[in-house]
Amino acid sequence: MIQAVLEGKSLGYEYTEDILTSTVFGTLKYLRPDMILIPFIESAFLYNEERTTFWEKLNSEGIELRCYREVEYVFWTWNQNYGEPDLILIFRDHVHGLDDLLLIVEAKFKSGKSGTDENDQLVRYFEAINNDIENFTESSVSSFKGKKGYIVYLTEAEAYSDIMATTKIIQSRYNQIKENVFHLRWHQLYKILEKMYPFYSSFEKIIVDDLMKYMEKLGLRDFSGISLPDKSLNSAFSLPYPIFYNDGNSSAEKKTYFDQLNNLDITIEKNIFYRGESV
Repeated sequence: MIQAVLEGKSLGYEYTEDILTSTVFGTLKYLRPDMILIPFIESAFLYNEERTTFWEKLNSEGIELRCYREVEYVFWTWNQNYGEPDLILIFRDHVHGLDDLLLIVEAKFKSGKSGTDENDQLVRYFEAINNDIENFTESSVSSFKGKKGYIVYLTEAEAYSDIMATTKIIQSRYNQIKENVFHLRWHQLYKILEKMYPFYSSFEKIIVDDLMKYMEKLGLRDFSGISLPDKSLNSAFSLPYPIFYNDGNSSAEKKTYFDQLNNLDITIEKNIFYRGESV
């Protein structure tokens, strides 16, 4: 799918949530989890005053995701009573013998939750893994016996309202639950890829290069500034007179850079800017 997107052959399907989810996480499956997936997931955060990250939350419970030797990706497994989460990640074989960990990732692109209030999508998935896990169609999920209960809500934009509404419902039904729905933006993945890039193998860099181009194509990269000016522009800024702004220190005759330029006699035969009325 990545190549189809980069070559303009995808017919716009890359903007659908399922295609985005499968393309990104389907690619991450083939890369070392401790180099991309785990740092990405760990950067999810709670909408509390401290903005506690998922890493901090797990660390406070003595859990280190990077100590799991195996990660299973379960896409769209169905629960007959509560629906179909986009992705379930199962972390297994902890180096210190800790319990396996199950995590739900619900991914959105341009839309919000499917169902609110009593039909809140994230609440349904929380109850599915906590109260009805044996009714998932995928056996690795239905037979899971380890630690569970966390949800990562992955979106393009801010999701405060969605998450707080979900949290309020869960807390009203389960008094012992405080905060367990974490927010994560797609853009954070691009930051992880940039940060970890020097540590990837040559083979991994081939895959990561395509993934980064794919995310750029979909606009899933935060604005990171403009390029540094070339020599000609840099020299213009170093002139004794300002480009656009007169700070009062320039001479009366040469107020700005443009005041130094020769006058040109330009004949205007028609209006350049239209202001909506006759002139």
